Amino acid sequence: MLVLQVYKWNPRLHVPLTHTTHEKDRASKNLSLFLIETAMAIPPKNALYFLLLVSSFILGAMADLALSCPSRCEVELQWTLYARQIGGGANANQEEMVHSVHPTTGFGTIVVNNWDVLDAPLPNAAIVARARGTHTKAGPAAGDWFTSLSIVFEGARFNGSTFQVMGITNTDGLWAIVGGTKELSRADGTIKHTLLRATALENYRQLDIRAFYTPPAVNANGIAAR
Repeated sequence: MLVLQVYKWNPRLHVPLTHTTHEKDRASKNLSLFLIETAMAIPPKNALYFLLLVSSFILGAMADLALSCPSRCEVELQWTLYARQIGGGANANQEEMVHSVHPTTGFGTIVVNNWDVLDAPLPNAAIVARARGTHTKAGPAAGDWFTSLSIVFEGARFNGSTFQVMGITNTDGLWAIVGGTKELSRADGTIKHTLLRATALENYRQLDIRAFYTPPAVNANGIAAR
């Protein structure tokens, strides 16, 4: 299931913004009126100093408001997909390119992969993306496979967009989303991967994606353009 949620974000506080431009303008006018009335009530010899002080304060507040009103929206993506890993046969989608000199642990083995990413854990399911990259045996334990991938999406929804992913591929675990391109620009998040079933030749992994990304364009209401 694909779930999208659009947020406006404060880039410094990283919390949702709920105030509108009209509300901020009204608050700014009220503050200015208050400061002017206060200055008028101060003796003339101190009024100039006071106005210089509050002018600096107002300029700082204006800069803060400008920073807290981004022109782009951040979108949350929640999506469950399935990776099909075929290790041998005519339909193999990975190949061992560097062989280990450590037969007991396989340490140093490098495998290039082009795994299918499907919308269901079935051989005839629709291909949503390809997971292209490498996995390297980076330690002595059976699950010490370091994986670096570009998940390249196909089809109408995110066609040509990518997630850049890395992490350890044990039986179950988490990968980090460390970047993205096109509609998925500036992506970050995680992919929880769970081994659903395995045979001598192929594995199916459930990929529970939770990511935040910044689309390249938004409409007049601040909503990501499609």
